Amino acid sequence: MEEKAKILILGTYHFGLCGEHLMKIKGEDVTKNKRQLEIMKLVEALERFKPNKIAVELSKEKETEINEAYLMYCNGDPIENPVVDESSEVFQVAFRLGKMLNHKQVYPIDYSVGLPIEEMLGYAESNNKQFLNNFMSKVQVVGEQMNDIINNNEVIEVFRYLNSNEKFNNDHSNLYLSPVQIGAGDNYCGSKVLVEWYRRNIYL
Repeated sequence: MEEKAKILILGTYHFGLCGEHLMKIKGEDVTKNKRQLEIMKLVEALERFKPNKIAVELSKEKETEINEAYLMYCNGDPIENPVVDESSEVFQVAFRLGKMLNHKQVYPIDYSVGLPIEEMLGYAESNNKQFLNNFMSKVQVVGEQMNDIINNNEVIEVFRYLNSNEKFNNDHSNLYLSPVQIGAGDNYCGSKVLVEWYRRNIYL
């Protein structure tokens, strides 16, 4: 019987610029020497898993440009490709791990979906302000907790926390399931948010 592939899914926070997000996370500059040493400790721990492929949360449509940037990194050349920010977790963790393991490429697998967050928030503003206030309060609390953890712990400890059952369960039950309370009749915009979120994760 063919042996099943072993997959390590690594939850992370966005090291650098990450566009518009409901939750505002601001970590310390990871290019500073202190954080660089901490990231190396994380990468060395991941190396022990010995992955033969590394998938990253970047658009598959930009696979060529991403791997051009990866090869530049492996060769020690300046990266002239803005598709990968040098302060991002892809550059700092995935590229570094791939180079350490002599991988020829990385595998972008991100799948874009349209999360109707604004529609849900607008509906809640008009129809259920109590939910809106509670939901935004939860988002703020989780964001503040994340900022505190990121800025006051070593990188590897942050990753241990992010990938813990406690974090998974709390976020899922207290935050991600919340939108299903919003919507009625022919507009279930809250449920759509959860459906699209699940769809993206399943595709990944």
